[in-house]
Amino acid sequence: METDREIAKKIYHSALKTMKFALEMEEYGYKEQGRNDPRYKHFKKMLMQETYNNLRDVFADLELLGIISKTDYEEDLKNGWKDSNSGGSGFLNSEDFDGWLKNE
Repeated sequence: METDREIAKKIYHSALKTMKFALEMEEYGYKEQGRNDPRYKHFKKMLMQETYNNLRDVFADLELLGIISKTDYEEDLKNGWKDSNSGGSGFLNSEDFDGWLKNE
């Protein structure tokens, strides 16, 4: 059985898991108000903004290197996980990168 080899999807889902973990740990620190605490809301906003901006930068670099290319359909990182080949990242492996993977 072949595993999913879409690099942008793997990077994106890994970043989302890390972000989710960080948010859960931060929420735990505000036991009384949890997600309703203004400090948590600010932390969440800043963490999400930084994560998505960093992912966009990484994907732009990988696209310039010819490793990934944008999907033909509209996707935005902020919309989260998707049940698609790109997983919501908005990128798929380039044909050249897929060819390289097949030779490995």
